[in-house]
Amino acid sequence: MIGVVADRVWFELQKPAAEQFPWLRRRVNETVNPWLIEHGVPGSAHAEIATLEHVGRRSATTYFTPVHPTVRESMVLIPAPLGVGSEWARNVQAAGRTRMQFHDMLYELDRPELITVAETGMFPPRVAAPFDRMGWRYLRLSVVAMVPGTFTTHAATRPAVEGLPPREPPLDATYEIPIEPKMVHRDSPSA
Repeated sequence: MIGVVADRVWFELQKPAAEQFPWLRRRVNETVNPWLIEHGVPGSAHAEIATLEHVGRRSATTYFTPVHPTVRESMVLIPAPLGVGSEWARNVQAAGRTRMQFHDMLYELDRPELITVAETGMFPPRVAAPFDRMGWRYLRLSVVAMVPGTFTTHAATRPAVEGLPPREPPLDATYEIPIEPKMVHRDSPSA
């Protein structure tokens, strides 16, 4: 049994990062992440996970995604194990900015850039190299502003359904960072 599991894991690791473990990603995105968000785990005072708010590239829908950031003075590094295949990372790059709740602080972040694990400077080259070869990346963002506060609700992640109360705004009234969806056209050069 152990040999079968090890063989399956080895087979998955030979694929590009964006194609590895699709069943596990689907399970995490459909079950684990919504449960964490619903119970207010990410972003709370003592949690090591943050809540990242981002706007869909095509849908213009607001999403909340649990992430594990490293905050360094005026920079935030967030691992993107799927590299260029991470939808949330692609959404943040398309918008050019995002918001994050971490340790009961709201961060406004901009200038997103996918970098290699080695470029983070967090790991020795021997540790970073295998992850870089597998396609893992980090999203590097600049901190524009930070204030004490929390997202009041994550009801915006629920689809609108008749009979349910309307979705609430994603930020509480104490602080709001305006974020507008940015339209991206493949035929036009980026601004």
